[in-house]
Parts: sequence; structure tokens; C-alpha cells
Amino acid sequence: MRKVLASGLAAALGVSTVLGAVPASAGPTSGSTELLGPAVGGGEVTVRATIGGVYPVVSYDFALLNQCWFKGKFSGRFDSSETYPLLGPWYDAGNGAAYSDEVINLNSVPSGAVCKVSIVRGGPVVKGTTTSYAVG
Repeated sequence: MRKVLASGLAAALGVSTVLGAVPASAGPTSGSTELLGPAVGGGEVTVRATIGGVYPVVSYDFALLNQCWFKGKFSGRFDSSETYPLLGPWYDAGNGAAYSDEVINLNSVPSGAVCKVSIVRGGPVVKGTTTSYAVG
């Protein structure tokens, strides 16, 4: 009986230690993406990824997801999808946010395509981070 009580107490202490490690001020993660130049088929475009609510940002915790539809409209399954791990370097954007500029490869994307770029964290899209754009 003592062993069961001791293991239960140890488990409760472990859970409280983990929960105590999460900062109380940490809000929900949100962010934005912004193209820093024109998106040209067969070329590259630089995207500024900004993340708020999590600082410092840990490498590989977030990624850019770029999906493109070659027929020029967002319908059906995408024709091209690439994921770029967000490694940094990260810069302070103020108000607890951080940003990093990343290069998106559009080598296989033709002119006239439409694309969406988003920040993902473990699969789900981070709130407010999807930017739609046309490829010229």
C-alpha cells in the first residue's frame, strides 16, 4: 500500500512540476506571413514569418507550408506542397513577437499558379498566418 501511495505522490509531483514550468503569461500562438517581393514562376520568393506568443522560438518547432494550385484557382487538391523548417535566425519584432525571413523555392511552380503560405506547428496552421498569392 505504501508503494502505491508513494508512486501516486511521485506522479502528482511530476505533473505539477511540468504544469508549473509553463509560464502563466504565455498567450495563444499567432503570427503572420508576408511576401517581401514578387513571386515569379521558376524562381524564388522571400517570406517574412512572424510568430507571437512564443519567445524564444525553438528551431524546428515551426515550419512554413507552401501549397500551390497550377490551374490558377484554389480548388481541389494542391499540385505542389513544400515544407520549410523555420530555423532562424529570429529577430525581436517587439511585443513578444519574433520574425525570420525565409526563401521559398518556386522552381516547379508555373506562372499563373496561385499559392498559400502558412506557418504550421506540428501539423495545424498557426492562427492568422495564411497568405494567398499569385505567381507571375
